Amino acid sequence: MLNDSSVVEDNALSIDRFLKDNCINRIKPTILRDVKTEALLVFARTALERYFYQVEESACDLSVGTKADTEYVYDTLRDLRDKLQESVVNVDYLITLAKYADKYPHLKKLAKYEEPLKDYYNAMAQKVVNHFSDKPSFIPEFLVICVLSHWILEEEKSVHLYPFLNEIDFALLIDKFETNREYFEQNNDGIIEDMHNVAVGIVEKLKDKKYKANIKRVSKVRSKKK
Repeated sequence: MLNDSSVVEDNALSIDRFLKDNCINRIKPTILRDVKTEALLVFARTALERYFYQVEESACDLSVGTKADTEYVYDTLRDLRDKLQESVVNVDYLITLAKYADKYPHLKKLAKYEEPLKDYYNAMAQKVVNHFSDKPSFIPEFLVICVLSHWILEEEKSVHLYPFLNEIDFALLIDKFETNREYFEQNNDGIIEDMHNVAVGIVEKLKDKKYKANIKRVSKVRSKKK
């Protein structure tokens, strides 16, 4: 968790500490198409962190069919969460950056640098908010699996910066949920199919999102200096 002490000092060391408080060994893409993958992983990390936190707080039992299947699915997802925490920031980083950007000049520059990531993430988050505005019940861990599977397997997007993703059998994970639909669809509400549909919507939204730098705002600042 980030805190005020992470952002007080106006220097490079402060920025380094600010980043490491949220992500130990961040992998930062240098081209926009890879930033889209990064945004998807920010989404995945955030969702998994919040999901497992709620699970631990409520001490609820997890189940995807047999004990072996349950252990396979959730051990895989916990390992994925841990690897994402080491290499990808979460949404708390973006929120904190936005909160302090106007207060600390060094963070304002960093916030500008992170604008593509923020815009891509916000596009996906808005898609989720809109979809579930009248559907409060969903399976966040399965949504993460479906989104990553669609991006990596169906869209064949490169994940060369994050080789650990290639070690995950997303098709097998999906099959575990599909095979045990009755556990999640106790009222025949079609929630498994709904997760597939919203995952496709999220990926399409991310694919179509175009980042445009706010050049007009910069030019106004420059004109005032003149």
